Amino acid sequence: MSENPADKRLPRLFVIDDNPDITEIIETVAQEVGFEVRCVNDHKLIRSTYLGFEPHVIFLDLDLGLDDDMDMSERGYDGLTVFKFLHEQGSDARIVLISGMDQEKRRVTRNIGREMGLSVIGSIPKPFSIGKIEQLLMQMKPAGSSLD
Repeated sequence: MSENPADKRLPRLFVIDDNPDITEIIETVAQEVGFEVRCVNDHKLIRSTYLGFEPHVIFLDLDLGLDDDMDMSERGYDGLTVFKFLHEQGSDARIVLISGMDQEKRRVTRNIGREMGLSVIGSIPKPFSIGKIEQLLMQMKPAGSSLD
C-alpha cells in the first residue's frame, strides 16, 4: 500500500476473483472513478491483502476456481469461506458478489452473508457490463469525501 497521505482519503476497493482479466477490468474502472484498488487472484493472498488494506468495498467472486476441473468449494475455499474470514475480522466493508452462478444461488449466498452480519449490498451476474460496474462504484463513492 502506498504511504502517500493523499491515498488514505481515497475509498478502497478490494477485488477477489480467480480470473486476472476480471480483476484487471474492475481495477481499471475503479481507478478511473477514484478508488484505490487491490486485487487478488490467489486465495492464499486474501487474508494478508485484506489486513494490510482495510477496504471500504469488496467485490467478491463466489466461485474462486482452482482449475477447469475443480473449484475451491470442492477444496474447502470459496466465497463463503471469505465471508467467514470477513466476519471473524469484524469487517464493515460493503460487499458486492460477482458471479456466474444463477440468480437464486447469488440471492441465497447474499442472505447467508447478511445473516453473518456482513454488509452484502447486492450481486452482479457474470458476464457483466463495464458501465454497470462504473455506475455501482460511482454510487458507492461519496462526492468529495472518503468512506471512512
